[in-house]
Amino acid sequence: MASIDEESLEASEWQWDYVVDVICAGAGLGALAHAIWSTDLDLDVQYADAELSSESMDPDTAAYLQSMTEDLGPAADRDLELAVAHVKPVVVAKDRKATIEPFFGSRLRDFSARCAVSPFGVIYSHVPDAMTPMHSGGQTIRVASLGDFRPETDRPGGELAEWVRAQADERGLLDEPGTALQRLVFEYGRVAGAELSTSSGTRLVRAVLGVALSIGPTPTSDEWPLQNRLPTGAPQVAMVSRTASRFGLVELVYGA
Repeated sequence: MASIDEESLEASEWQWDYVVDVICAGAGLGALAHAIWSTDLDLDVQYADAELSSESMDPDTAAYLQSMTEDLGPAADRDLELAVAHVKPVVVAKDRKATIEPFFGSRLRDFSARCAVSPFGVIYSHVPDAMTPMHSGGQTIRVASLGDFRPETDRPGGELAEWVRAQADERGLLDEPGTALQRLVFEYGRVAGAELSTSSGTRLVRAVLGVALSIGPTPTSDEWPLQNRLPTGAPQVAMVSRTASRFGLVELVYGA
C-alpha cells in the first residue's frame, strides 16, 4: 500500500493517509474472496478483517447499506448453504441474427437478496470489472475464479473457509490483524474510501475502484447445514455475480 501523493490529495476534500485500489472489509468469506481475486489482478488491496454489524456501524454507513438492500424485501434468515454452479463458456454470436438475452429483474433481485444474508455474500460499492461471462442454468452469470478446491466431505463450508483464509494468508492479506472498518467515507454522494482502525492508529484510506463489504460473521464449522452430495470432480472456488450487479457470492463452480 502506497502513501498518497500530492496530485491525489488535490482532487479530494479529504486528507487521505493512503490510496489503494480496493478496500475489502468484514469477517464473511465474500470480502476475503474478493480481496484474493483483486490481489491476483495485481490491484493494491486493503483488507479489514473484522465483523460488521448494523448495531456497531456509524449512522451514515448503516444508512448506505440500508439503501442498498431496502428494495430486496424483508430480511430473510441467513442462508448458510454453499451454492454450486455448473457453467460453460459464453459463445459470442457474430451474425446479424444474434439475439439479445432477455433481462429478468426478479432473478437479479432474488440473487441480491441471497447475497445480502449469506456469509458467502459481498456488497460492492462499485460494479466490479474483469469478471468472465459464463452460462449457468439458462442465464448468463459473471465469474471470477480463485483456484481449484477439493472438498473431502459433503459439508464443505468449513473446509472452504479454511481454504480461503489459507489463500489470503499466502498473499499477505492477513498481515495486519485487528484492522477494522470504522466507517465508510463519502465524497460527492459516493463511497470514496473508509476510516480504519489499526494497531498503529486510525487511518483514512481512499479506494479508487471501490469497497467490498461482507456483513455478519462466518459460521463455525458445526453450523454449516447438511448438503446434497457434490458432483464428482474438482470444482473451482469463484466469486459469482450478475451483469451490472453490486452483489457477489462465493460459489463452487463446475465446468459443464
